[in-house]
Amino acid sequence: MLRFELEQILADQKQYFETGARIIGRTLAGRIQLEIPKAVIVSGIRRSGKSTLLKHLLREKRDVVGYVHFDDPRLNEFKLADFYTLEDIWKDKSYFQFDEIQKIERWEEYIRHGVERNKRFAITGSNAGLLSKELGTLLTGRHTTHELFPFSYREFLDYHTAEPSFASFEAYRKQGGFPEALVYDMPGYHLELFQDIVQRDIAVRYGIRNSYDLNNVALHLINNLGRPFSFSAIARHYGIQSITSVADYVRMFEDAYVLSVVSRFDYSFRRQQNNPKKAYIVDHAFARANSTQLHADYGRILENMVFMELRRQTKSIWYFKETNECDFVCQHGKQTALYQSCWELTGANKDREINGLLEAMRFFHLNTGVLITANQSDTLRVDGVEIHIVPFYQWAGGV
Repeated sequence: MLRFELEQILADQKQYFETGARIIGRTLAGRIQLEIPKAVIVSGIRRSGKSTLLKHLLREKRDVVGYVHFDDPRLNEFKLADFYTLEDIWKDKSYFQFDEIQKIERWEEYIRHGVERNKRFAITGSNAGLLSKELGTLLTGRHTTHELFPFSYREFLDYHTAEPSFASFEAYRKQGGFPEALVYDMPGYHLELFQDIVQRDIAVRYGIRNSYDLNNVALHLINNLGRPFSFSAIARHYGIQSITSVADYVRMFEDAYVLSVVSRFDYSFRRQQNNPKKAYIVDHAFARANSTQLHADYGRILENMVFMELRRQTKSIWYFKETNECDFVCQHGKQTALYQSCWELTGANKDREINGLLEAMRFFHLNTGVLITANQSDTLRVDGVEIHIVPFYQWAGGV
């Protein structure tokens, strides 16, 4: 690109970078160290607040920060060599914030060279490829990676200066956690976001000309969140000729942070791969808005909310199923924890929910399990073990 073109674009984007906005503290902020001599990478779904978070962390260094957002269509012709033109333009800058950098081919090569020359980089991207094995190979020892999701319940409370309660839980259930959707009243926000991701982050990125099958796979998993699925069953249902294509589509939506796939727990990795899987969506309001089946299914919405709270803590999550089923088996370091979710524990479902936890507790030799509800609390003691029944707003709100 021509230098004067870049200078004009940078001048336009500088206005966005310097615009003040209300910043809500994100839990992730305390774990990001911008002073270390490595590239700091924050990855997550589009519009989850990645750029705002880094802008906030760099606010006191604003005068020495060079900012570029590569989602700008005027930068479609930006090439590897143009990074060095940026450096020449920004002779007085010591920090560089690059948003959506995955759009630039071979960007890893420049970042590696820059880190070797003691440059400081804060980078965002909306594709999990930034955290891939290939990235680790190219930037081994030269980067730290973090994932940012839409607001957690605790962050939602901070935004509204509210306290944990059933009322604030209900508000979070209805509104979800995408920052823009909370700040502005925008009907159709989640529908537009889904289409934006399908077209810009997936169809264009992977060269998919006909996105009909791609949409069907995503909407099937959204409608059936928390239910077992297999790639072959989805292929048969929608008449998709290739099971591999279905698996690829699911991976693409995982990479774009739309959903997470959870395997059935098994000590055999091969059996884990072959067993039915479950999918959970990055934000429950996003799932409900793009579904034809979830509007009144409070139980599965709560299950998704519980999953996302756990996903913020660990990637090591499975479901357990033998005679009965337990929603989540989580590995926190060397500690295993079990979680069941149920909107309301009643005489009709109590045995099923409790037995699923008890069976998993016996399997893992654990003395405690957690059953998360909408608004019930209790402690059950059965055969020398304890099941703690807690409302979501207490469990996720830190009460």
